[in-house]
Amino acid sequence: MRILIVDDQEANRYLLKTLLAGSGHETAEAVNGKAALDLLEAGPFDLVISDILMPAMDGYQLCREIRGRERFRGLPFVFLTATYIEEKDEAFALKLGADAFYRKPFDPRTFMGEIERLMNEIQGGKQRPAGIEVNEKEILTLYNERLVHKLEAKMMRLEVEIAEREKVEASLRKSVREKEVLIREIHHRVKNNMQIISSLINLSSRDIEDPATLDVLRQIKLRIRSMSMIHEKLLKSENLDRIDFKEFLQDLAIHLFQFFRVEASLVGLKIEAEEVCLPLEAAVPCGLIAGEALSNALKHAFPEERRGEIVVTLKRLTPDEIVLSVCDDGVGLPADVEIASAESMGLTIINSLVEQLDGRLEHLPGPAGGSEFRVTFKSPAC
Repeated sequence: MRILIVDDQEANRYLLKTLLAGSGHETAEAVNGKAALDLLEAGPFDLVISDILMPAMDGYQLCREIRGRERFRGLPFVFLTATYIEEKDEAFALKLGADAFYRKPFDPRTFMGEIERLMNEIQGGKQRPAGIEVNEKEILTLYNERLVHKLEAKMMRLEVEIAEREKVEASLRKSVREKEVLIREIHHRVKNNMQIISSLINLSSRDIEDPATLDVLRQIKLRIRSMSMIHEKLLKSENLDRIDFKEFLQDLAIHLFQFFRVEASLVGLKIEAEEVCLPLEAAVPCGLIAGEALSNALKHAFPEERRGEIVVTLKRLTPDEIVLSVCDDGVGLPADVEIASAESMGLTIINSLVEQLDGRLEHLPGPAGGSEFRVTFKSPAC
């Protein structure tokens, strides 16, 4: 048999085409009723299998057209639908003159058996439904009922989906709040533990008289304080994984000036920092580098009440590259010092931290004498 498949869904047409071809039938396809009529005019068919809900011309209208034209009036016509599946839909289809009404989804073997049985009955002289004239108002009424029904079902599914999504979002918000509390608690405990370590160092220092040893302990305390300040900033920040590094540099510089008891009238401080935020994994090494460079300048750049200035610069060179510079106009480093291989604790720590950042360390002469330590490293913008 030569069968015309009418359906606006490609997957449905493909399924029927494969099924019918497997039983030895030839098929043609149309995406709506208008296209189906064009194919019917072009050549003979033994059967039409049509969906109902389609654009341009739906299955009901197609059935009416076929039954209303003398040339096609005897052509077997079958509905196969997933949308119009109620009994009154079937009754209306049969009223229009359809030979059969089937619902999706269907069992392929059963469906093919029904089609073969129907065609055998028709060829055996079974009385066919001629179809009766149905006024346009009746058709529109049925269409509206079906569309409203579909819309209501869709709305119900959307309401269920929205309720489920809101439930999931509420659960996620709760989880985020719990994690924020946990992260804040971690930063709080880290900060407290560092303060305890500093206190233990203070206690141990009471029994030490060697100046060199005391200086080492003081430097250790400064490094611990630098890391503690970062966790303190994160604890107070709205964003728990990033720190406002400009604000941190300002607080760190003030702390170091107070720690070394530097007279502001002798050594000035200028911080030229852009708004830069750093993740914890970059903030800790970068903060320690800034602390080491500032400490070095405050301890060695201005001996014997020498006057001068320290300039701390922080800026983005590119969207994902940052430069940190600590520059002084003091006495500078000895000419024979190689910072990459220097054996001093401070420079050793700086080199190690720059490697941790996967950055680049440069030692340059300051614009007005002295020294500049410049570190360039990558960190994506916030």
